[in-house]
Parts: sequence; C-alpha cells; structure tokens
Amino acid sequence: MQERLAGWGTEGQTRLADSTVVVLGLGGLGGTAAMLLARAGVGRLRLVDPDQVALDNLHRQLLYDEADAALAAPKAHAAARHLAQANQETTLEPVEEAFGQDNGAALLNGADLVLDCLDQPEPRFGLNQICLELGLPWVHAGVTATQGQVLVLRPGLTACLRCWLPQPSRPALTSDRNGILGPAASLMASLQANEALKLLLGREESLLKGMLVVRLWPPSFREVRFSRQGQKPCPVCGY
Repeated sequence: MQERLAGWGTEGQTRLADSTVVVLGLGGLGGTAAMLLARAGVGRLRLVDPDQVALDNLHRQLLYDEADAALAAPKAHAAARHLAQANQETTLEPVEEAFGQDNGAALLNGADLVLDCLDQPEPRFGLNQICLELGLPWVHAGVTATQGQVLVLRPGLTACLRCWLPQPSRPALTSDRNGILGPAASLMASLQANEALKLLLGREESLLKGMLVVRLWPPSFREVRFSRQGQKPCPVCGY
C-alpha cells in the first residue's frame, strides 16, 4: 500500500531495503521509531541500548510487554525479537551497549542514517561530532512530560547540534521529575520516523527545515527556523 504514495514506488522500496539505520536508544522514542522503519521495509536496523525493560516503561514503550519486564530483558534483544515478528526480512543487529565517544564511530560504521533517541543530552554532542566527521545525516527527537521536538541534521547542509545549542544546559523538564506522556512519546517517534523515511527515499524537498516543537497539553505545533543573527560561524561545523 505504501508504494502507491507519490515519490515512493518500487524504486523507493528498493532503496529502503538497501538501507542501514542505527537507532540509538530503544525507549519510548527508539522502540516505536524502529518498529515503524522495520514495518516500512528498512533492510538493516542496528539497535543500540544498554538498559533492560522495566514495568514502568510499558505505558510509553510500545515494543515491549509484561513478559519482557518480568524477565528484565535487555531492550536491544527484546526489540530485535519483537521486530523480527513484524518483518522477517529486516536484518536486526542488537547491541547491548551505551553509545559514547569511545565506541560511537564503530557503532555507526556502515550506516546510512542515525536516529537519536538518547535519553541524556551529553552523548548527543559526541554524536554530533562523529556524524560531522563521517558526513552522516541524523534525526534527533526528544520528549519530556507532554512535549517534544524533532530536528533533521545533515552535515554540510544544515546547522549542527552545536549551532542550535552552543552550550550544554540543564533541561527545564526531565522525565525523572516530570514524567512522560505515552502519546507524546509515540507522536514524536512517528515524526522522527517520518523524517527518516524522507531521507532514505531521497525526498529532501519534503524534509523538515527547522526544529519542530510539539506540545500536547494544550496542543500546539511550531517550527523554529535556525538563525545565526550576525554571530560568528559555528566553531564545530563552520555553518
């Protein structure tokens, strides 16, 4: 059915089948985004997460169930097991590791695209640097409480994460303190997967141009465009 979409067709489906996507973090964002990409026919998914499934994950982490939580199953392996049931033609590579500067380049080796579904801000700056060095596009998503954001980053073509966030800062909201609304996580994961599919299909003209900021209570959608406003070029990417 999806091949009937304009700009998709059998050629687009072949492109997906030939693609490798690395999903960093397999919680409410990464698990749902990985599920959507597997069902769409992405050929290879590298699933990276060091954590185990817990009962309090299940309201937002749709890929897992109570049996996974009872066993404290590693998320990477539980994700691979469930995704295999959705599409047996997708090659699944579970990696039970935390993404970091020391192993980042190896984890991204051979990838066409990265999904940033990390739950901490610090590793994202390492990811930013590695993707710049590799010329590798990535799609960031984040969610806390009832809000979230999505951003497409393409080295050499868009501002990098350091352009958007010159200095790491403590977030005003955190999941530990403010919780996460299940529908918010699923919505942001769907938006992230949507941008990933555009990139994999070569539909650059349809990509998100800025940072999409979404709030659900009350509902609002706002796209923020990047502007340097006369400041010096970014010392990391030169944009």
